[in-house]
Amino acid sequence: MRYRRSLIDAAEYSIPNGDEFIGLSHLEHGDDFQRDAVVPWPVAPRPFFEEAFGSWLGRVASRYDISVGMLWERSIPSEMPRLGNAGWLIFPPVPDYTLERFARLARLGNNRLEAIQTPIDWTTDRQCVPYCFKCLVLNDADVAAPRWKREWLDPTADRCRVHHTFLETVPASIFRKAGNLADARRAIGRHRNPYKRHDPTRIR
Repeated sequence: MRYRRSLIDAAEYSIPNGDEFIGLSHLEHGDDFQRDAVVPWPVAPRPFFEEAFGSWLGRVASRYDISVGMLWERSIPSEMPRLGNAGWLIFPPVPDYTLERFARLARLGNNRLEAIQTPIDWTTDRQCVPYCFKCLVLNDADVAAPRWKREWLDPTADRCRVHHTFLETVPASIFRKAGNLADARRAIGRHRNPYKRHDPTRIR
């Protein structure tokens, strides 16, 4: 596939579709996997500093119109961690070598991805997930890139620090069923109830 400009200028890449999004890091010789042979993604959305790791994976998968599971399968030579009932959104912490591989694929520093990891104490099953709809759809850093804030995954979170309003909730199953963040965003639009507030003291 030919790109319009140098591979250095990722913002100007032509974007492959899901069928062309293959062989990102899979160079096999017999049964030996070349773990250090990493071909960077043609386009990789940068993680926002306040974003959750699962949200970033969901945005990358959305960019290529594939699922987070498929993104992982085509990018990482080990099995994806076991996910809870909120699917890829509440993504458990991953090992350093996995972070390093993602960082190389996305042309990032390792510390950028380490900073958005989900604390292990937050990786609990829950019936609903809190969020601020205004913050979700009105990203000050990039209005065209909705993202899920890492702080919303805190089981004790109940208010938006920006708008000083109670957080809304959506069913956790949305993210288990959605392939990526774009799919989840559409589902949230169908399920949204602005009057359903999050109560962190309630067993979810």
